This record gives sequence, C-alpha cells and structure tokens, in this order.
Amino acid sequence: MLGEPPRYLEGNLAEFPLPSLVGALMSAGRTGRLLVQPPYLEGEVFLQGGQVVHARARSGERALEGEEALDLLAGLRRAPFRFEPEASPPKTTLLGGLAVPARLAEAQAAWQGLALPADWGYVLRLPKGAGEAELTPEALRVLAQVEGKPIAEVLLSPGTLRLARILHTLLQLGALEAVPQVQLAPVALLVLPIYGPGSGVAYVDEALYAAWARAIRHGFRLRLRPPEALMEVRPRPHIQGRLGLLEEDLRRLRLKRGDKVEVVPEV
Repeated sequence: MLGEPPRYLEGNLAEFPLPSLVGALMSAGRTGRLLVQPPYLEGEVFLQGGQVVHARARSGERALEGEEALDLLAGLRRAPFRFEPEASPPKTTLLGGLAVPARLAEAQAAWQGLALPADWGYVLRLPKGAGEAELTPEALRVLAQVEGKPIAEVLLSPGTLRLARILHTLLQLGALEAVPQVQLAPVALLVLPIYGPGSGVAYVDEALYAAWARAIRHGFRLRLRPPEALMEVRPRPHIQGRLGLLEEDLRRLRLKRGDKVEVVPEV
C-alpha cells in the first residue's frame, strides 16, 4: 500500500551466512544497507541496484572498509542482521560486480579452516604455565601486541585474514588463550564453616553458581575480597547468602563464621 514504510528484512547470520545473504540481495537487485550487529562491532554492507558499493566494519575508533571489511564480516558465525531498504551509502569503496561474491566466498572458505571462538568479544591473554613453542617473527610480534585485547579489536586491522590465521596458530599451540570478559557485580556473602578435609575450594549456593555459569559460559574461579584470595568454586545446595569455606582455609584466610566477604567470579 502507498505510504507504508519499507519493511526491514531481519534475521541472524547463524541461519543465513553473510555471503549467502549478500548474494540473495544482489540477485534480487536490492538497494539499501545491510546492518550486522554482534555485541562487539558493527558491520555495514551497502547495495545499489543489486551491486555492493560500500562495506565497513568498526568498533570504537577502529574500522575497516571495502574488501577488508568484507573479509572480516565473512568470518562472523552468528550476529543479528537487518536490511534497511533504500538507505544510501556514505561513499563508494567497492566496484560491485561478481568480484564481491567471489571475495566473500574466498574469505568464507578461509574462515572455515580457522578455529577461533565464535564470540569475538573474548579477550586474548597469555596462559599461565604455557610451554615453549617455536614461533615465526611475525607471530611473535602479534603475540606481544594482543595481551588483554578482545579478538574483534585485533582483527579490526589491515590484513584481517592474515591476523586471523596467526591467532588460530597461537591458540592451537597454547601460546594464547581466549576467555570471556566477565563483568558481574560482586556479591556479599556470610562465611559458613564447612567441616572436613581439604582446602582451596569455596562453596556457593547452587542457584548463584548456576547464574554465574549461564552468564560466563566458561570455567571460572572465585575472587574473595577481603581478604584478597582466588579459589576454586563449587555449588552446594541450601546455602543461600553463604560462602562455605573448609576449616584449613578459614585459618589461612583468618576468617570465621558470620564474617562478611565480597565474592566475584574470575575467568
């Protein structure tokens, strides 16, 4: 009906990968902006009359445009997308034609051979106690620069596929590990003595442990404040609002029943 706003096409790249999606929009002769928004970056692909004329991927101050943006976006395994009809590109960075689907197919094939986490918000860090590995000078340079950075930030650089291959190698060798960013608020708990042998393990209520596990989706330990201590953590039923500590740990940490401590999970 005349006067109605154009309908948006929406979905997720987990069901409709970017190369196939762009190919379908090209075949349909569409004009507009394909917006891809995982939590850690934003991607845009602009079409005019079925031709891809501009692509950009950015996060904060970092950005890629043109073919390298396509290379990066082709590696996204899941992300919500929306196609906005008739949106105009701010500039032209691609010449359209069959070169675009060919580039996307080539990039997609390259990504399929790489074992990077699907969540590029994961942070890269040097593992504790990592063994020795023989690395190329280029891999050593990358290793020296990525500590504490999210995967997306590292990949948003010229030569994104080359960097992805290096990260893949470093992760496979155990020279790097990728862990989720944990941004959970500390929880105040009262100390509860747990009688029995052993040490180094803290117990929290099953419901609290399950909530943390759902949020983190990765192995984690527990940071106690005060005192400043990092411990293994396990669930235990029926201790809501309590932190269960073994006798040896109570003595070591100089804590007693009823003391209040703040705890926060740490990957």
